[in-house]
Amino acid sequence: MNNKQHVQLPNNMTHNDDINPKDLLVYTTIKRYMNKETKSCFPSINTIVEKSGVSKPTVLKSIDKLQKANYIKVGKIGRNNLYTFNSYKNFEPFSYEFLDRTDLTTGEKALIVAEQQLMFKDNEGFGKISYTDLELSNKINMSYNSIVKYHKSLEKKGFLTTVKTAAKDSATGIAINEKIFHLNELGQAIIWGLQKHEEDINQLKEKTESTAKDVDLLMKEIKR
Repeated sequence: MNNKQHVQLPNNMTHNDDINPKDLLVYTTIKRYMNKETKSCFPSINTIVEKSGVSKPTVLKSIDKLQKANYIKVGKIGRNNLYTFNSYKNFEPFSYEFLDRTDLTTGEKALIVAEQQLMFKDNEGFGKISYTDLELSNKINMSYNSIVKYHKSLEKKGFLTTVKTAAKDSATGIAINEKIFHLNELGQAIIWGLQKHEEDINQLKEKTESTAKDVDLLMKEIKR
């Protein structure tokens, strides 16, 4: 992977009923400017609007909601807001390549940002979801009609494949179809790049610990 530039979105953000997919897209847009040392940044509102594709009134509402939900702190630096990001443990990465795509609408990007943490990523390059669109509506706080519309448009663009299954929802009787997102084609190869990086770090750590134990045993033998 040549380019590891990405924005990290905390995994627990869709668990908040007040936060919707466009709020998440605004969060990722602001965080792209974050200084890693200070964990803060101060992009203008107009910059956030331009980069996210979200309207100015919605951006202002999103910032207010993100602050109230304690995902960011908002101060002042000159005329601009100063955004400081709170810590988290688990996250979903979104590459600059994905965030900069011009062949995706704002709504499509927001949907993918919200749904990615619900995907099974057991096959490299793909993310699978088995929830119905109605279940997804409740989980990510987006209207059912919007989800249906964006899924259809993503299918037409070749970024999503829906596979029919024989399973049905026990409560509604609605057929449960598996949705397969082509994440690498969406510019999200960063996911597997980071996974491999993490695996390499863990292997190195295990090797280092093993070597340290061997050295310790050798030193004990020498003393004897």
